[in-house]
Amino acid sequence: MKLQFSDVVFAIAPIFMLMIIGNLLRRNQILDEAFWSLNDKLVYWILMPALLFNEISQIHFSPALFASYAIVILGGFFVVILLSIFLGKICGYSGAISSSVMQGAARHNAFIALAISGSLFGANGLAIGTSLMAILIPVVNVVIVTFMVIVLQDTKSNNDKTRLTSVVTELAKNPLILAIIVGFVFSVANAKDVPVIHETTRLLGLGAIPVLLLGLGANIKIRNLSMRISPLIISCVLKLAIFPLIVYFVSDYFEFNAIEKIVLVIFACAPTAVSSYTLAKQLGGEAELMTTIITLQTALSFVTIPLILAFIA
Repeated sequence: MKLQFSDVVFAIAPIFMLMIIGNLLRRNQILDEAFWSLNDKLVYWILMPALLFNEISQIHFSPALFASYAIVILGGFFVVILLSIFLGKICGYSGAISSSVMQGAARHNAFIALAISGSLFGANGLAIGTSLMAILIPVVNVVIVTFMVIVLQDTKSNNDKTRLTSVVTELAKNPLILAIIVGFVFSVANAKDVPVIHETTRLLGLGAIPVLLLGLGANIKIRNLSMRISPLIISCVLKLAIFPLIVYFVSDYFEFNAIEKIVLVIFACAPTAVSSYTLAKQLGGEAELMTTIITLQTALSFVTIPLILAFIA
């Protein structure tokens, strides 16, 4: 399958246009901050869980294929985590800065990746993307929190135990993780078209991606950018170049079709998650640096994703 740079740009341009529209709506106060806060909660608690449940519950999971996906995408994930920690040690970063570089290098905005996969490959791309989200969301959240606690151990305060307990509690009741688990149960039970439930979640899921993208754009605040050159370079190179290249080359050892391989790379080269900022604040990371990494990676990804996809396809 040959993807031209221009074809990919035109396919993903509407995704970034929605983010730009969301940013303009917030900056011009057409919709105020209270709206965007409620919008984020709607997406997090209702729309995305509905989409994940609906997609996962209707997928026929092949254990071998699922394991292959996990080996490829998680292999890249763990490599860039270790590289980010190693480079942070070499550069003499504090634990707070190292933790933000690590999040920037290893976390991913799965929602942008899912939107791009669906835009390029329709229902097939959404199905593969949802399977990857089912792998990544639980693992990434647990592993990142664990590594951050280790990296930040020198900067702990007396409230760290309470803070960590709060984070673990949030993970346990994370609606995305719960939706994945329930979706798996329905899939294994072959309950793929339950009246009312599946139609309701399908309708809710239809609104998930556009509403989410508007909210992501609104949360990007360019005025808050701060420049710390080496942490930015390391996190951006690891996330937008090294991670997808690792996934691309490792995937050669598996019998993936062209679409599967491309979607795997899309998830690898998606910018870091907006929620990285919240986690940095909760665990004592460098939140201001995290904001800069998120904003810069999101902007750069509009160019890097088409370049990488044109190169590999």
